Amino acid sequence: MKRIKYPQRSSREFDDLKTNYKAIYATHELQTMEDGWNNWKLRNNVTNIPETVEQLIVADVDALADVYDRFVQLTQVQEKVVNASTGKKERSQEYKELDKIFRYYKHYDSRIAKFFHKYADELSICSCHYCELAYVNTYQVTVSGRAMVRQHFDVDHYLPKTHCPILGLSLFNFVPSCQVCNSRIKSDHVIGANKVEWAKFSPVSENYEFEDNVKIRLRMHRVPDTTFKKKGEYYIYFRCKNGFRAPVNFFHLEERYEFHKLEAMRIKRLKARYPQSARRKIARLLGCTEARVREDLFHEHFLKDNDRCFAKLTSDMLK
Repeated sequence: MKRIKYPQRSSREFDDLKTNYKAIYATHELQTMEDGWNNWKLRNNVTNIPETVEQLIVADVDALADVYDRFVQLTQVQEKVVNASTGKKERSQEYKELDKIFRYYKHYDSRIAKFFHKYADELSICSCHYCELAYVNTYQVTVSGRAMVRQHFDVDHYLPKTHCPILGLSLFNFVPSCQVCNSRIKSDHVIGANKVEWAKFSPVSENYEFEDNVKIRLRMHRVPDTTFKKKGEYYIYFRCKNGFRAPVNFFHLEERYEFHKLEAMRIKRLKARYPQSARRKIARLLGCTEARVREDLFHEHFLKDNDRCFAKLTSDMLK
């Protein structure tokens, strides 16, 4: 639902961030991956993906979507093959080889998590970038007398590494998210039908336009429906345009936000109780601005500026 606040793409800060990310891999590790990747392409006659490992790990969203598209269309290698002994499908040897080259689990995953911990404040990583319903953070525990940091969030591979292992370490393929969005809903699925939509719906994209194309509203049931909603009862509705109904439906946002309808109803009641005329009167009595009174009532800018949960819900309900 919200864009990851990476520095402007043409800025020095952005270049420094990419440099610092590449630095979590030792020179010999990058070279080992590079050799493995080149040998894999040679053995499997793959010529349509000339990108190097160093290019892949810092490529931007549009480039990653294009690589993903070219990779999944390869005909000479398959992700699944039938085991002759069991008759069941299993991961092919070619894909297993790529998993070992671009080692995420039990090798680089902890380094990547630490990288996002380090830049959490700079990138405003506070709540899930897919749903904005859950906070994502870290906490400290003591194990055998040692203080250790644990993460309370997932680093999701936006373009699934299951289907495209070569993007398993790509910085701009990672989306900090809650476990519900990542493990229970998204898993190894991709959002959208083609590379244009894959890039369009990524919270990493500099041009991510969820905010402008989706508005959260309260609607009233005019007649009873098959879900046993009573006439006159309010429900949460996401008004979407320009194709953004796809991610809303994908993450079941309307159904999940329905549980938090009371928050929307609270804002609706406050708006009715304190219209602008009343806020102006209060402002005169307190010697402050109407905007100050509005902020104290609804906390709109506090939620948005500090990336709190329900920031968009609050902002949309106030419009």
